[in-house]
Amino acid sequence: MNTNLTIQSVVKNEPFIYYAIKSVYDFCDSILLYETMSTDKYTMKDIEQLLTEDVDKKIKFKRIQLDFDEEKWSLDNLADFIKQNYGKMSVGKVRQMQIDDTKTKYFMIVDGDEIHYRDSMTQIMKFLQDFPKNKYEVGLPLIWFYDLEHTFTAQTFPYNGRIVVTDMVYMNDESPNEQHVIKGKNEIFTYEHPNYLIYSQLHPYAHFESVIRPWRRKSKVPKDNVKPFTDVFPEVMRENSFYVDRFRKENN
Repeated sequence: MNTNLTIQSVVKNEPFIYYAIKSVYDFCDSILLYETMSTDKYTMKDIEQLLTEDVDKKIKFKRIQLDFDEEKWSLDNLADFIKQNYGKMSVGKVRQMQIDDTKTKYFMIVDGDEIHYRDSMTQIMKFLQDFPKNKYEVGLPLIWFYDLEHTFTAQTFPYNGRIVVTDMVYMNDESPNEQHVIKGKNEIFTYEHPNYLIYSQLHPYAHFESVIRPWRRKSKVPKDNVKPFTDVFPEVMRENSFYVDRFRKENN
């Protein structure tokens, strides 16, 4: 398959990494899976399973040592966290390595706590065939999970920039670890930027950051904003419940 799309994934301590990669595996040319020295008992084991099942040899795997623990940031301390660690080996630098290693026209960020629905990925494949010429980055809608039975609406991040024109962006030390900078303009992408597109006509992808790392966002979620999840999990989770069952068992 020639999709002109590379998946970029930077992971650490990711109990759902198997699902994340499986949800996009059939829709890309290559997967750059860079792991930053996980300390849990599952991430590397699950990555080894993914590599075993990589029949099309799409996955390019690396292990990279960061200079500090990126797990410690939250929405409350993110700006100070970036300032304190300026110039060090960070997730932002790893993402730049992935941009340098990407050979396709487009890349899509899919981290280990993000799981996509097949209908959305099919739509994305069609979208890439007629990508708007004046857009460099595309934000996708997401479902923020509060726990495995409830979701919440994020007022600050209703969309995440996830599809990017490879040769139009780079990362620098001033930007958060997922915000790209436009080449030649030194402008950080925001939702308001004229070269940014929000692709709202998709089934939102499932984002489990607040389930896996509750300290990052749960403190910011008003209780009346938490709603029962009435949809279904992405297909890869329904077809193979092992990893979500394991997570439930470990966290109950």
